[in-house]
Amino acid sequence: MAPSTPRPELTRRQRRQVADLFRQEAHDLHRYACSLPWARACDAPDLVQKAFEAVCRAWDDVGPLSPGQRRKWLRQAVRYRSIDLCRRPAVSPLTDDLPHPHSPCDDVGDRVAFALALEACWRVIESMPPTRRTVACLLWRESWTTQQVAEHLGLAPSTVRGHLREARGQIKAGVGHLVSFTDDEEEEEEPSP
Repeated sequence: MAPSTPRPELTRRQRRQVADLFRQEAHDLHRYACSLPWARACDAPDLVQKAFEAVCRAWDDVGPLSPGQRRKWLRQAVRYRSIDLCRRPAVSPLTDDLPHPHSPCDDVGDRVAFALALEACWRVIESMPPTRRTVACLLWRESWTTQQVAEHLGLAPSTVRGHLREARGQIKAGVGHLVSFTDDEEEEEEPSP
């Protein structure tokens, strides 16, 4: 593995400028990273950190830019790094959640059917419109609540539930022949007064 490029020494003034830039842009940059359809929300903090590491390495070029140009540079850095993450091969096999090999449910046919259904589900999710795909991934993959997704994406909770309902419909239509679905939709509990 090649050693990482050492970070250049920044002056105290430059460090302060980078810190100011971080305070100004980190929150919006995190939201941007979460909104990328191919990126996972759990990767967003790392993407922001990597973008600011790149800023430190390229400060001689980034420092003189206008605030708008710096913002554009940061977003581009996050976008490129998120694409790199997508290109990295998946580490965990699709059948990780299956029972232990010595359990009574050790049927190779069931494993294959499960893996095919799971793969088909993710293909359907990847084909969804960007907002619906983001909602589905945040709720199902990252286990966020409807309220968290709504706040994060700046949508009404009812809009998030609508996207989720449409996503469920698309998955049932796309892979219903592989998996039996129950019709009970998860209702979110209202907080008690």
